[in-house]
Amino acid sequence: MTLPNQIFDIYIDLNITFAITAVVWLVAKLVLERLGVKLAYSVQLGLLNGLFVITALSPGAVALYRHLLDAGVVPGAMSVNLSDMVVSQYLRGGIAIPAQDFQSLLGLRGQLSSEILSLTSVLGAGIVSVFLAGVTFFGLKLAKGFIQLNRALASCHVWRDHGRLRLLLSDTAVVPYSARGLTRNYVVLPSELLTQSEDLKLVLKHEFEHLRQGDVTWEIGLELLRPLFFWNPFFYIWKSEVERLRELACDQKVAENAQVDLKSYCMCLLRAAKAGIQKREAFSNQNRSSVAAVALIEVQDRLLRRSPSQKLRSRVEALMEQDRAKPHTWLVAMVIVPMAAVVFLTGLAIQKPADWSQDRLMLSAIINLERLETINAFGKAPYR
Repeated sequence: MTLPNQIFDIYIDLNITFAITAVVWLVAKLVLERLGVKLAYSVQLGLLNGLFVITALSPGAVALYRHLLDAGVVPGAMSVNLSDMVVSQYLRGGIAIPAQDFQSLLGLRGQLSSEILSLTSVLGAGIVSVFLAGVTFFGLKLAKGFIQLNRALASCHVWRDHGRLRLLLSDTAVVPYSARGLTRNYVVLPSELLTQSEDLKLVLKHEFEHLRQGDVTWEIGLELLRPLFFWNPFFYIWKSEVERLRELACDQKVAENAQVDLKSYCMCLLRAAKAGIQKREAFSNQNRSSVAAVALIEVQDRLLRRSPSQKLRSRVEALMEQDRAKPHTWLVAMVIVPMAAVVFLTGLAIQKPADWSQDRLMLSAIINLERLETINAFGKAPYR
């Protein structure tokens, strides 16, 4: 197998595994809700980020496991392959379609991969063209977002410097937000916030918590992946979940501080949203980007996502919940281990079969018998 084939297979496997992982997360969340188990948002965010890392590392783990299988370190009986299981089920009579049609279905992915990599068909060339156009579009959009953010940071006034953290004041920032560079973290505050001492304290607590959680780093990582996974709807589901839990976890952490009044914090969010909407309307002719930045409040509508007002309402309602559990580490591990096992088994099961097994040889023999029967049928005289 050539290097382009290997890279393409890894990319497709990663997309499939990513989709399965997203489904596993949504199902697990639904089950917990039905059972009345309310995990702290910070715990949920940690689980979600952990699953993302496990999914990203799954191709390497699968490759290592298959190498151990080939070397005989792991018994062959512990091999898991979805294609082989389907073939076995067919031979037992569980699938009732002609053998040639069944073989075509099994080889569909390989055929499509060959057409895409060799560009020998209109379909393959079309898929490659659309993919390259999407990667280029979202790549340029990402670069533009970083350039705009860099310019926005450069236009700010330095207020405070503390080690790697720099507090900036902006006359044009719609809402407070956090960002980061290679060596520095930034918190950008609208200049008028200096006249509102109580809101300023709450906003700083919120943005500092984002930096402690590593939310900006995760946002950068997800944005860097968008050009590669722009066509995968599960990527947007995952990103939406991360953004939702990120804000709820941050709000919950700030609200846990005994010195923070919940009513004051909720009113701060409302005032920030109102000021953001007013500023957005005032600067409506300027195209702004939130790439690599995490804002206090989202005030811009996004396609196929909940409106900012709905998100704000959810955040205020979540702040009123006081009974969310923070389980011990071993309990969290009991949740993440089976999820990780599902991710690993999925990545292992969707791999191409290594060689011709006995079941596949039997399937090939059945196909040859069907072909001989078809050929012999042409030589027989029709019944009268």
